[in-house]
Amino acid sequence: MYDSRRRAGAFAVVMAMTVAPSMASAVDRWTAPHPGIRHLHRVRPGVDLHVVLVDLASPEVSVVATRPEDRFTTTSEFARRYGTVVAVNANFWGRGSCGLAAGGGEVYPTIYEDGCIATLGVGPSNNAVALDTSASPHGPLPAMITEAWSGKPWLMRDGQAPRNWVRPQHLYRPNPRTAAALTADHRTMILLSADGRRPGVPGLTGFQMVDVLREFGAHDAINLDGGGSTTLVMNSHLINRPSDRHERTVITHLGIRLRPGAAWYAGQITGRGAPESVTAGRPATLWVEARNTGRRVWTGAEGPSVELVDGGRTWTARVNGEVQPGGVGRFEVAWEPRTFGNASLRARLVTPEGGLLVDEPIRFDVAVRAPAAPSEPRVAAVTPQVMTASMGFGCSAQPGAPSGLAWGVLGVFGSLVAALRKRRRPAA
Repeated sequence: MYDSRRRAGAFAVVMAMTVAPSMASAVDRWTAPHPGIRHLHRVRPGVDLHVVLVDLASPEVSVVATRPEDRFTTTSEFARRYGTVVAVNANFWGRGSCGLAAGGGEVYPTIYEDGCIATLGVGPSNNAVALDTSASPHGPLPAMITEAWSGKPWLMRDGQAPRNWVRPQHLYRPNPRTAAALTADHRTMILLSADGRRPGVPGLTGFQMVDVLREFGAHDAINLDGGGSTTLVMNSHLINRPSDRHERTVITHLGIRLRPGAAWYAGQITGRGAPESVTAGRPATLWVEARNTGRRVWTGAEGPSVELVDGGRTWTARVNGEVQPGGVGRFEVAWEPRTFGNASLRARLVTPEGGLLVDEPIRFDVAVRAPAAPSEPRVAAVTPQVMTASMGFGCSAQPGAPSGLAWGVLGVFGSLVAALRKRRRPAA
């Protein structure tokens, strides 16, 4: 018995090391698809999960649950009917909803009690609560609450995470998971959707869910229906990979939608480019393309801009032309490197107010050549010329021949010699 337990414990440790590598090795991709909404897709060996952070203080977003008359639909169908930009499956279900469920202020008519006492509720003004509904699984709803979801068990309660769950036992094994949580100030809702039951991606245990939710500030968190029911739909697209390879029909859902009339700037990077090499001191063009995913038109005079920073200097570029919502715009940055070498540049897409529009880093790696060294000035070959003497001889000097000055000196010398000889000649 002792040996078998020891072997089982060793196997569990090995599995934990295999399935749950350190958080430092995670590869995260963040996007901000809508105001008040941030989305993380984390992929690493053994893990494929999504986290959606919803700012309940944002005036553009609202939270909605499935009304009783719309129960038992897929998450995609719920998202279509309710116009949500984010939707996940919610309560466990069987002959009805496991624990309290409500949508639009209406409590579900068929509710069975099977330990689903951990409940999150939200009202029309995004006021959120976390409550134990063991004494009121059939309602009534707390004041100012119109949407409610229940699960089992509490993953976190008042900042504490139980480590000895009695039910359900599957929390001790990796599985696809769905969870919902609130931060301590109840201003942020956290939605977790983790894939599993496929080769290389077994899913998460309850302990791993707690670690992920705690990372994003969860204070109260509930475990919702998982397994083949786990689905995440964003912007009308199924984002995760359900273990059944298709969506299941589920009893209730949790959705985030945008309030009518809301307008905002939002974007998604679709491309970027730069020359492979440039010359220091000479302008070069780097470009970024982005899709307008918001509800405001981008123009060169008003709209987002790209900021490129290099060595304390900032280059800014606005979009070329006009970009309607859904369209793609191009930003061309005129950059002038000052030093040569390998340059690793970072740029960001910002709102007119200077806020970060896209969390995704924009990176450029460019080789910068030194400018060509200036060549030595070429001097034309000049044939040496000797100045002409002005002594009555108008000849020019030629190379290798006596100059006019030389001839003049010789002539004077000859005249002096002749005069001396004449003076010495005796008289006749």
